Amino acid sequence: MMPFMSFVQFAFVNNPMRQFFQQQKTCLLQRLIKGAFFFSFISWATPGYAETFKLGLPIDCNIDKDCFIQNLPDAIIGEGRADSFCQGATYDGHKGLDIRIISMDDIKRDVPVIASASGVVKALRDGVEDRLVLSDEDKKALENRECGNGVVISHEGGYETQYCHLKNGSVSVSMGEEIKKGDLLGFVGNSGFAAFPHVHLTVRKNGTWLDPITGRKPALACMGDNPPTPETSLLDTKALEVMTANTTRLMLSGITGAVPSHDDFVKSGPAVKLGKEDTAIIGWAWFINIRKGDQIRFTLEGPDGLIVTNTTDPIEEQKANFSAYSGKRGKPQSGKYQLTTELLREGKPIEKSLYIEILE
Repeated sequence: MMPFMSFVQFAFVNNPMRQFFQQQKTCLLQRLIKGAFFFSFISWATPGYAETFKLGLPIDCNIDKDCFIQNLPDAIIGEGRADSFCQGATYDGHKGLDIRIISMDDIKRDVPVIASASGVVKALRDGVEDRLVLSDEDKKALENRECGNGVVISHEGGYETQYCHLKNGSVSVSMGEEIKKGDLLGFVGNSGFAAFPHVHLTVRKNGTWLDPITGRKPALACMGDNPPTPETSLLDTKALEVMTANTTRLMLSGITGAVPSHDDFVKSGPAVKLGKEDTAIIGWAWFINIRKGDQIRFTLEGPDGLIVTNTTDPIEEQKANFSAYSGKRGKPQSGKYQLTTELLREGKPIEKSLYIEILE
């Protein structure tokens, strides 16, 4: 907000009352100057709503443990893509923030979707089925219902927040209801145009959508070397802390006895654990937002020591979802199995995970 400013113009004629008016002018100016300082102080001490409007995360979960930041807003208008940090964790035309749970099975956990700020419910929808969108036919069936089950909240200062893909039957608010920041709106689902279970948050001001991380309109592009700060971002301090330029994460890893299916990860989560009747020993890992040039290194050990160590070829392009595996044929024996998974970027490990399984 611009500071309060007062402009006063005086005009005097050349007549016998000039001295009187000059005295009155001096007194009036003194009073106005004092008043101007007073109003300027009030404006400085109580900034406008736009400066104090801060958003929390739209989900109640443990980031990087049981939920993950999958997609950021696309900061480029037109062709091409770049997320809020000028990286690739987005897709062309994406107007929001996606926070996911791991698989369709996790919908049963009823992960809360919560209001990011206080306001009034402006619109809502429920009754759309939770299902994976896998084909053009699936997309066509959801025309004009891309958001699935959702809620729109109107806030002061011309702001709106929209929450999409909620679990069928879970919307817990009503039209016109006053909502407080953190109130339950429903549960994470996979309704509408969604290829994985998540909540999508869109922020608008006076009808124009904004990147909640940078606080910018998309035409102003990404932040690059100038990351968002608590002063520039629309997110509150707690929410901003989990927004980083590196959104690559290892979501799951494990040891199994058959080649795992990536599609099954999205549907049901971890692969079946290693069993005594299996004919192979395979370590696997599932990543999100893996970058071009990244590599994955597996080290799989068993009761008798090293089973296999292997490093994948560099990834050819950015992948929103990526799974890999490495193993060896042979019947497993009882004992301790250990899988170390490392994500290598420019040849250096930036993430490391240890998974241990005991086969009795």
